[in-house]
Amino acid sequence: MKLLLAAVLMLGSASATFAARKDVTLDTPMAFPESITSTANGTLYIGSMNLGAVYRVLPGETKATTWISKEAGNFGRVLGVLADFPSRTLYVCDNGPKAFLKTFSLKTAAPIKTWELPGGGFCNDIALKGADAYITDTKGGRVLKLASGSDALSVWYTNDAADPSLDGLVWQGDALYTNTYNGNHLIRIPVNADGSAGKGVNLVTSTDIYQPDGLRLSANGKILMVEGRGKDGNGRLDEVTVSGDSATITVIKDRYMLPTAVTVVGNTAYVLEAKLNYQRDPALKDKDPGVFTAYAVTLK
Repeated sequence: MKLLLAAVLMLGSASATFAARKDVTLDTPMAFPESITSTANGTLYIGSMNLGAVYRVLPGETKATTWISKEAGNFGRVLGVLADFPSRTLYVCDNGPKAFLKTFSLKTAAPIKTWELPGGGFCNDIALKGADAYITDTKGGRVLKLASGSDALSVWYTNDAADPSLDGLVWQGDALYTNTYNGNHLIRIPVNADGSAGKGVNLVTSTDIYQPDGLRLSANGKILMVEGRGKDGNGRLDEVTVSGDSATITVIKDRYMLPTAVTVVGNTAYVLEAKLNYQRDPALKDKDPGVFTAYAVTLK
């Protein structure tokens, strides 16, 4: 009887652990969220490009609420956000008259430090390698590096000047992957023995990609990428499998309205729908985009 009871309790616990997660919503009018990040316990953080704020969704909740206001963060436009739980730090890309990388305490939301992008630029996304942070400068076509303990960002990689629009960023193994939002390229950047960037390679994709944006790793180390429009005009979530200088693009789910970012909690990917069509399409501009959603997608 005791063994049976234990088995039932274990089954119940497993069911709770792997229960399907729900979509989360951001109902702040005209927020136009651009980036999403998460911690292992399921807390989500969402950055608003339009309103300049960071929102939070606690585990078990489905609605985002303001966590760092525009005033508290001294924000212009918030793009990339990345939570690093080991250091209890939230990295934020902030763009106004000038571009900055900022850090905040995950425990208290208090500001920690600010670094201005050298030579200006447009801070877009963030990836960590150990204690070092790497960010994309979409305007300058650069990947900048913030070495642990450094007081300044340095230029780590510069892309072809004809295709500067570096956007998403993720490490897989010893290579850094990025993409170009306007050029529709997926790029692998190897690392030299001294830690400097090698020559970037535009990967040959199995299908054309359109407005590639956020990149993150799944729990089992696979590259996930969102495309703003996709081949048929609909935004989608892809799995990217790299082999040599080629990449197989497998669509996991589509029919999103201009998604810009993805984050992963366990076996769930949250795909952030930005609805930027309402800012770019003359037929939709100034109309109410309604509620913004980060859709929960169960990964295999």
